Parts: sequence; structure tokens; C-alpha cells
Amino acid sequence: MTQTATHAAGDRYVLVGGMPRDYRREMVVVAAEGSWLTLADGRRLLDLHGQHMCLAIGHRHPALVAALHQAIDGVHYAAADFLTHDARSAAARLLIEQTLEGRDHYGAVRFVCSGSEATEMALMLARLYTQRPVVVSRDLGFHGWTAGAAAATGVAWRRNALIAPGQTQVRQVPGPHTPYPAAPAPLCASCPLGRTYPACRDAQGTLACVNATESVLRSVGVEQVAAFITELWHGAGAFLVPDEYPAQIRALTQRLGVLWIDDEAIGGPARTGSWWAFQNYGVRPDIVTMAKGISNAAVPVGACAVSPDIASFVDGSWWTHSSTFSGHPLAAAAVVATLQVILDEDLVQRAVRLGDAVSARLAALAAAHACVSGFTGRGLLWGLELVRDPRSGARWVPADRRYSPATDGLPRMNPSRYVSAACAERGVLLVPYAPNTVTLAPALTIGEGDLWHGIDVLDECLTELDRRMGD
Repeated sequence: MTQTATHAAGDRYVLVGGMPRDYRREMVVVAAEGSWLTLADGRRLLDLHGQHMCLAIGHRHPALVAALHQAIDGVHYAAADFLTHDARSAAARLLIEQTLEGRDHYGAVRFVCSGSEATEMALMLARLYTQRPVVVSRDLGFHGWTAGAAAATGVAWRRNALIAPGQTQVRQVPGPHTPYPAAPAPLCASCPLGRTYPACRDAQGTLACVNATESVLRSVGVEQVAAFITELWHGAGAFLVPDEYPAQIRALTQRLGVLWIDDEAIGGPARTGSWWAFQNYGVRPDIVTMAKGISNAAVPVGACAVSPDIASFVDGSWWTHSSTFSGHPLAAAAVVATLQVILDEDLVQRAVRLGDAVSARLAALAAAHACVSGFTGRGLLWGLELVRDPRSGARWVPADRRYSPATDGLPRMNPSRYVSAACAERGVLLVPYAPNTVTLAPALTIGEGDLWHGIDVLDECLTELDRRMGD
């Protein structure tokens, strides 16, 4: 029996979820090297998306492979509640000293098993530290699939099955069950406030979405709000915030005495041309969550870094949080190896250099294709906006990032899925998230020839979409 046939027979026993089984298009991968995947039918795919934007240094980097082999031959488990080991200490030290600019800025890091768990840890620490019940999230944010992370998620199609029955609000903080509205996302391509950037700034230069966020915080009652949680690169939403936004949010939260949690599960490490997306703007959140690329997705891991004040509070407090796999030796070894490769190969600066070239290439694509209305991003993290009518700006899927198949049904044409499928036929892997947006997130180590080849293929597929605009 072939590998493909074996997979088809065995897949009946795998509960994947997310969409109907007959709607999924799964490909059987049998090998991977660098930015290339080999499928069971012999085809090769260039991964231009890091799958779920989680591959920092590509597949089978020799340093990571060696570190995992060494770890598997050493201590294969140590309970974080009462045992420690060198790999966990080294991973925490690298994160704090090398990527977060030292202990004066971030006091400690807690390891968990995923980005969702990192969000849960951040929410819990914020409430404990402030003794306040509410965490306000942002429209179109994605923070994970577990209870608290899902409640903080504003992308409906990523959240609609995850909110507990009986809740009166779409998003509601678990625990004390204090309902809250969500602040609007700074989505300049399709502003939820109906404004146009940069004319949306008031006389003091404050963005309309930041003023609206203050209104939300005040309407909830600032004395009830522990934290405001954001992404700076919206992974599922597929857009980057305006340059002014992070500093204005930092000033707002400090003025109101509210903690700022920055979700960097996709924004880092090094992907935006800095170790973390917030470092591009000269600001420091109180809590930073991390996941995905910090272990190169080789071993599941998440992390939550906190300010020195919060770290000191936790170190002096009794609190209950036991995680069986926190700081697991294999995960910690993967974190150390991945971060060390980024340091040794100067991949932060490589992301800056390649990002400038990608930006120029995407500008050329936007000029050449009527279906592309613009693009957003930096470093090696980008999104292209797709329109059906360039004159009116009409979208193929009118609900855009607020689209939900449960409410809207399946669209006659989903352009991001169309482009992704066309690219896959030509040997390039993209992953569709928002229906009217194509996202790119290649590994930091991708060969330049491979990168330009992938964008050439994307160029061909956008030409196909251009031809569909009159349908």
C-alpha cells in the first residue's frame, strides 16, 4: 500500500476539525529540508508561509537537529514546579538578555506549551497583579483557542465555536464573567470607524482608533480593567498597525494605569526586522507573549515575559499554576538552538535587508495587477489586499475579515483560497487566512533565489485572479 493510500485510510481516525472533512485539502508530507517540503506523490513545495507563520529557521537546520538529538540523550523530563535544568535557564536567559534587551526591561519569562497558553498566562498574571477582573481585547485580534484566549479573540471565524453558551456578549472575559466590548482594530485598509488614514488623526495627532479605545476602556470602567491585549502584526487578520499606533497605545495605557499585553506569537522572533514587532516603535509592553518561531515549531512551546515589577510581585507571592510540560527539556533546547541560530547568522538584519527588497517587489505587483489594492508588512511578514473592483474598492467577500462561514455561508469566490490553490499547483505553499488577503511569511533563512521564485509564482497566480475580476 502506498503512503498516500495508507494516509487516506488512517486519516478517518484523526479529528482535525475547523471545517468539514470533505472541504479540506490535505497533502501528505514525507520529508522537509530548508524551505522545501516533499509530498508523498513526489512533488516538492516551496513554503512561502512558514505554514502557520511559525518557521523561523526552516526545516532541519543542522544546529537545531543537533540540539534536539543531544537533548533526547539527556534529561527527557523535569517537572518545572520543583526541578530545573540548564536548557530552561539558558532559554530564559537568551530571551531576556539577547532579545528583550536585558533584565532592566523584562524581569523573567514563564514557559508554557503554546501561544494560547501564553495568552492564558498573560491574562492570569495581569489580573493577579492588578487585582482587577477585566481584560479588554481588540476587534480582529487572534489570541488562541483556549477559553480565555478565545474570549479575547475578535476574528469571528476563529472564535465562533469557542465561546461558552449563555454569554450575552460576543467576547467575554472568563473567570468573573465581566462582559466587555472590544476596541476597534487599526485596520486602515478597511477602517471599522469609516475613517481614512492619515486624516483620521485629531488635532493632537491621536489616531481615531486610539481615541475609540480610550472610550471603550472608560465605558467599562478603568478601575475594573487589568489589561489591554493587542497584536501589532495581526496574524489571522493579516495586517500591520499604523506606525503611530504602538506609542499612542503605550501612552494611553500608562496614563490610565492599565497593563499592556502584546501578543508576539507571530510578530517574532526577528520576523519584522527586530526581535519583536514592538521594538520597531520604541515602546515596551508590560507583558509579551511568544510562541511558534521561538522553537522553530520543532517542539510545541509558548512563553510569557513580564516587566521587572510583575516578576518581583510573582516571586514574592503565593499563587497556583502548575503545568506538566512547562519548560520541557526538549522545548527549551529547541528555543536555545533557534535563538542562537538567529544570533549567529544575523537573521534580524537579514530580515531587514530582504524586507526592503520584498517591499519593492510587492509594490511592483500592486502596480501590475488590478486585483491588488495595496500591501502591508515589514521584514519577512507581508499581506496583499485583494479587490474585485479597483475603482470602487469592492471586495470579493464583502464581510472581509469579519466573514464567518456560519453566518455568511461559503462565498462563490474566496480569492485568498483561489490564489493559494493556484500557487500550490505551481509548487508554492501559501496558507489562506483572511478571504481578501494573501499573506507571506517565509523562513528567515529562505534562499534569495527561492524567495524570488515564490514571488514570481505569486505574480502568475495574481494574473489568473485578474482575469476572474469580470466574473
